[in-house]
Amino acid sequence: MTISLHPSTLPAVLSPVLTPFKADGSPDAPKLLKQCQWLEVNGIGQAIFDTNSEANSMSAPQKMNTLTALIEGGLNPEHMMPGTGATSIDATVNMTRHAVNHKCAGALMLPPFYYKDVSDDGLFAYFSEVIQKVGSAALQIYIYNIPPVTKINLSLSLLERLTKEYPKTVVGMKDSSGDWSCTKSVIKLLAPAGFRVYAGSEVFLMRGPACWRCGLYFSYCQCEPKGYR
Repeated sequence: MTISLHPSTLPAVLSPVLTPFKADGSPDAPKLLKQCQWLEVNGIGQAIFDTNSEANSMSAPQKMNTLTALIEGGLNPEHMMPGTGATSIDATVNMTRHAVNHKCAGALMLPPFYYKDVSDDGLFAYFSEVIQKVGSAALQIYIYNIPPVTKINLSLSLLERLTKEYPKTVVGMKDSSGDWSCTKSVIKLLAPAGFRVYAGSEVFLMRGPACWRCGLYFSYCQCEPKGYR
């Protein structure tokens, strides 16, 4: 079966870029820029401010200022997917709007992860509120599913509901569940409608052709990107 995914300028392989920090604990934008430029030259997209980037060790203003510095330094926002999710709707809206205003190709969005056992209705309301407050047709959200860290399992019914309500906005996900059956079930259900899935584990390369129906989002390509192109 031929699947036509949502159009995107993001590369098929993204790297969760490590964030260098200064002695005072603030992000070192010039060093981060050099790493991102090296990845760009090697054909790897830059997913800044995710888990490996220590995103939740930084404030929203720090991340927004760093994103501005990277783009002013010459990075192509069409190859960038910054993490914008937070426990606060206000912080998530501000960071997401900032990414959209800088023409980033996507925004990687965590669910609100502090309180546990949140219902699907509650999670839907969170994402819906963010989408409506950002209020931009250019917004492209990739839901970030990482239950080993958030302790929140994003159900298939929730993902399906979001894509039906916001088909041009909720366009994909990064699945770091570590469970191929989860990744595969999302691909089977939602990829026919264009939903993009980035697999978050190198282990899935062993799945062969089954894995190539999704994008790749790997940490190790920061060290040796050429092997992933």
